[in-house]
Amino acid sequence: MGFDLMASTFVLDEAPLRQWILTAYHENRKLNGAPRRTLAAIRQLLSGAPGGESLVARYWFEEDPRASAKSFVQDLERAAPGLAHSVLDPVLSTFKQMEARESRDLAPNLPVLVSSLAGPVALRSGIDELLASAALSAAFLGISRAGREPFETALSDWAPNSGTK
Repeated sequence: MGFDLMASTFVLDEAPLRQWILTAYHENRKLNGAPRRTLAAIRQLLSGAPGGESLVARYWFEEDPRASAKSFVQDLERAAPGLAHSVLDPVLSTFKQMEARESRDLAPNLPVLVSSLAGPVALRSGIDELLASAALSAAFLGISRAGREPFETALSDWAPNSGTK
């Protein structure tokens, strides 16, 4: 029978991921440009549109994972061209490696993993490492609860010249 991560979700320690997101928000919320747009992409994925209805004990993307993943990709690309791939490619790769090991553990230490991925994301996209850590954290939260498929589809459907496919 085999392990099918794409059809399943799993629990991970969300506390350090949420902490990065909150810290990045507080340190970058007054900035404009790519930082503001990156925070907006994260907020949209996790909480929905500003002023929208809040969901207790659920993230917004759990309501419609496909639409939320598509919006996340588009919003990240609006923040900085190439940011969606810079964030999601290594996160998806981590999940695929976990699946190949038939494991439910992403890494021995999730905060160290996020930190190690944040530097390259920051360099490629021109955002700071804290904000890159927050975007990676949002991606880990989304994929852990919704699975890889909505995010893989959103990335493959992205057409940079038109905004969508």
